[in-house]
Amino acid sequence: MSKARTYLLLSCLSLFVGIFQVLGQGCPPNIGFENGNLGSWDAFDGSIARTNGAINMALVSPQDGKHTIITNFPGTNAKDYYGGFPTSCPNGSGYSLKLGNDQTQAEAQGVSYTFTVPSSEGDYSIIYNYAVVFENPTGHQDWEQPKFTVKVFNVTDNKYETCGAFEFISAPNLPGFKESTVKKLVYYKEWAPITLKLPGYQGKTLRLEFTVNDCSRNGHFGYAYLDVNDNCTTPVTGNVFCTNITGLNLTAPYGFADYKWYTDDFSKLLGSDVVLTITPAPPPKTRLALVITPFPNQGCLDTLYTTIVKSLDPYVFKLADSVVACQNKGADVTDSLVTAGSSPGLKLSYFNSATSGDFVTSPKSIGKSGLIYVKATNSAGCADTKPLAVIIHPNPTIVIKQPAAACIPETINITDPIYTSGNDPNLKYTYWQDALAKTPVIDPSKIAQTGNYFVLGTSPFGCSNVVQINTRISAPPSIVINNFSACGSIPLDSISPTKGSDPLATVSYFFDSLTTNIMPNNNRFDSSTNYFIKFTTAGGCAVVKKASVTINNYPNFTITQPAPVKIPVTIDITTIPPPSSNWVYSYWQDSLCTTPLLQPKRIVASGKYFIKATTPIGCALVQTINATVNDAEIIPPNVFSPNSDGINDTWSIPLLDYYPNCTVSIFNRTGQQVFSSSGYTKNWDGKSKNQTTLPLGVYYYVIKLSNKHQAFAGSVSILY
Repeated sequence: MSKARTYLLLSCLSLFVGIFQVLGQGCPPNIGFENGNLGSWDAFDGSIARTNGAINMALVSPQDGKHTIITNFPGTNAKDYYGGFPTSCPNGSGYSLKLGNDQTQAEAQGVSYTFTVPSSEGDYSIIYNYAVVFENPTGHQDWEQPKFTVKVFNVTDNKYETCGAFEFISAPNLPGFKESTVKKLVYYKEWAPITLKLPGYQGKTLRLEFTVNDCSRNGHFGYAYLDVNDNCTTPVTGNVFCTNITGLNLTAPYGFADYKWYTDDFSKLLGSDVVLTITPAPPPKTRLALVITPFPNQGCLDTLYTTIVKSLDPYVFKLADSVVACQNKGADVTDSLVTAGSSPGLKLSYFNSATSGDFVTSPKSIGKSGLIYVKATNSAGCADTKPLAVIIHPNPTIVIKQPAAACIPETINITDPIYTSGNDPNLKYTYWQDALAKTPVIDPSKIAQTGNYFVLGTSPFGCSNVVQINTRISAPPSIVINNFSACGSIPLDSISPTKGSDPLATVSYFFDSLTTNIMPNNNRFDSSTNYFIKFTTAGGCAVVKKASVTINNYPNFTITQPAPVKIPVTIDITTIPPPSSNWVYSYWQDSLCTTPLLQPKRIVASGKYFIKATTPIGCALVQTINATVNDAEIIPPNVFSPNSDGINDTWSIPLLDYYPNCTVSIFNRTGQQVFSSSGYTKNWDGKSKNQTTLPLGVYYYVIKLSNKHQAFAGSVSILY
């Protein structure tokens, strides 16, 4: 099976299939939905399996929203939401089919049409136009992706025909696709033709099958538009010439990579374009051959034959030189005036070029100047293509500067040129109460009430545009202004400068009285200043008032960190800040100043301390003091004599009292502890723990000043 891979985000597949039979054979009933329904078609609904991507569908009655008939009658002109192309095929048919929807429910929908090839037709073709669009999942396997499938089933021989099979799978980088401007990662391809050649099927029954499905993971959608052509003639059109036609424009099926036109014995190459122009027309029954080469993976190489036929039917095709319109409405080239004087009943098709087969997507509302091509075909098959110039005058671009709101009893003059300044000076303006410009404003120079009005600007070409202009007039609000003072700085959102004012008024803040420089709500005032508050009522009346903020300075003082000292020396931090007659200094153990320092003149431990300076109006600044008080040198005596003579009766250790959390342990020669203390508030008197007098001799001590210090040891002797 040939496969065209497509990595994209919306599967919006627009198909146009034409069954071409020999001249004179009738079309299968309702193959183009021209009855406005799905009569003679079978409809299917189901799902795609999560585990293996298998499509499971059952025969159902057509369901609106899944098998939706779309009309192409004048005035509808509907566009696809994601791709912006017409939901009806732009080939002049009256109805199309939307297959599926953009719901992401791992759904699958299909339709099929069964018919029998006429027994006299051995050169049979299927032609369809498609516009492919897919939603592009990431991280999916091929079988999990949204896809569109076209198959031709040979009912007579009970097999699928591989040359007629196509599968478009969602994937990246498909040629000819565009990304939707409505939704990211949605890609679409507008209507385009493909022809499938199926020779040798005369008298056999075939079934056309069209299927679309979402991704199997239930997160991405796919849908299609289908329109079957009712014009059941040979694949090569323009082979019939009628009265008033001197030459022929033979048109091959669109959508192939290469074309070669030959005489029927292939002795002479006549042309290599999709259209072969022959003037004058060759004699009737002249037979020509056409070799068509498809694009890769889009059909089979084949040869078509066509026979020149002359019809006595009258054929008159008259076309206006040009169509002129304004851009806001666009040019409707389908208007009967464009082909006035032509033979009745002509079928008209509109193309962007004479040979590409690229349909004009919106022939009822062309919004761009240029040349298009109109092809007219009568019931006998006579056809001619002529160019038509489309001239589009731009809509005037009108920018309205909206009037400022007014307060009662003021009025607003909406005709003031200031509101339309900058636009085309050739525009003429009128003023209306409605967007359709049906009811004029009685006195647009004195609008005394709030309302929406409309300015119609008309260019010298008669092209116009309507833009809304709004007036707002209401009573002024009640206003209270509260001024604030602070130390150092203060954010706007921490104060309430409008407390007591009209609660229904909208408040905004500005740096200037003209309210051109808006002040953000989180603005921080770092110095004393005036600012401006704008009060706006629900009706739009605005009043501007001045407010002020006074910023007082913090005490600005510097400190010099004290030099390190060593116990027993202390630090006096009251001598650090500079003298001041305006500021009051206080001393604290924490930066938040919640715990006062009891002895700021005698700092005996290393750490951070804090000095707070406070001005008379309460502005305060806190500075940090890093005090370093190094450990004392502890040298215990190595002898003492507890003999009660009043001299060295206890073991006194100088400076140990600076370490209230110290531990002291004494051991005898055998390692038995004879004394211990936590803190050394009472000197050891040479007695054991049970107050027994210890004999003279050498004892050993272990002293640890605190949990943060390493223990040290030594010996001490008792003498009597």
